[in-house]
Amino acid sequence: MYKSIKPLQPYFFSLREIKNNVSLDLKLPVTWKYEKIVRVYKTLQVKIQDKNDKNVLVSFVALANEDGFDTAFQCANEVVIKNLEEEQKRMLFDKKVKELRDVFESTGLDELHSLKFEKNDKRIENEGLSLVGEGNEEGSELSGEPQEKDDSGTTEDEEGGSIHPTNDKEKK
Repeated sequence: MYKSIKPLQPYFFSLREIKNNVSLDLKLPVTWKYEKIVRVYKTLQVKIQDKNDKNVLVSFVALANEDGFDTAFQCANEVVIKNLEEEQKRMLFDKKVKELRDVFESTGLDELHSLKFEKNDKRIENEGLSLVGEGNEEGSELSGEPQEKDDSGTTEDEEGGSIHPTNDKEKK
């Protein structure tokens, strides 16, 4: 049982067997989403036991048999994992927005018009902004054209991409 409960910490509140049902109770931040996740689990019901400004006590209720216990724990784990991931994505987004704000504050308008965002192997262009594919010794893997300017002075972010202003005139 410990191995089932441990991944739910610090959100685990209680595990109860009531009549023919099992109730797995989690105390979650009020900002967390779980409705879409729970919908997939047809044999599971969700009941809100308590709610305040910071937390909501959610009961995942299923039949008190092996499948019911497994379903309650599987759903609860999915809720915790997906919401923790969303929190991390939100923090990363805020960090990247701050980095971009710093670039905009410290860079001239002419250079900002040619600002490019590099991200592994995807390329999306939109009104002067682009995500550029990962390069190799021949240049961009997507364009097939050799790289004309050494950009080794740029530093990669945690995802392997970099944000830096470029000058389109130098490339022509």
